[in-house]
Amino acid sequence: MGFYEITLKGMHKILKDFKEDQYADIVEKCIDQWQKKHDTYCMLQEFADKGRFRTFKFKSQDFSSVEQSFWVQQLFGGLVAMMIQLAQFENQKKNVSIDFIRKNFGISSDVLTGVMCTSCGKRQTSFLDIDKYISLPIIAKRIADGLEKGSLDDEIDSITSVSASEIERERSNAKLRVANTSIPVFDSSDTPVCPSCGNKKFTVCKFLKSVKEPVFIPLKS
Repeated sequence: MGFYEITLKGMHKILKDFKEDQYADIVEKCIDQWQKKHDTYCMLQEFADKGRFRTFKFKSQDFSSVEQSFWVQQLFGGLVAMMIQLAQFENQKKNVSIDFIRKNFGISSDVLTGVMCTSCGKRQTSFLDIDKYISLPIIAKRIADGLEKGSLDDEIDSITSVSASEIERERSNAKLRVANTSIPVFDSSDTPVCPSCGNKKFTVCKFLKSVKEPVFIPLKS
């Protein structure tokens, strides 16, 4: 089974696992078209401007937490990105190795997002922002592992259950940098309040990972 088909089956599994049967059926039909005709257009058009996935969103009530919702949606987005790239390679008759995928898919981000108080300028971040910061390389590696093994099922389960060992490890590393930088952290499900002045109005800010020390460097807004 090729990488493209494995990716489609991974997308189908997530949609079935989270009760999106209508959309799972669409992917299943596209898997059938691929198996019969090596047709990638079926899937690509569903994510185009007039496709049925154009406005697709998972239902929030199907998740046990904000954390799970984030990781499932990030994983599905990663699989969609992989599917589109692999479809293009298939259309170009280009063979792609697993080493190429590992090297070029899911480049780590060096930027942590947060919020800055519009009154006093105090900066803070959230636990969800930390998960956003660490998620891309974790998900990319898990997808690549699944492609190499020939099935994404176990890798998908480790992410959708938020039980992958590297999640907590990378969270700890990021939290250490945050603590070393003295950045307050608020719960992702709460509305942020400035810890200095009590203001509730914020603008987005960013922090750059330092390559010399285990800290973040606040970037000018």
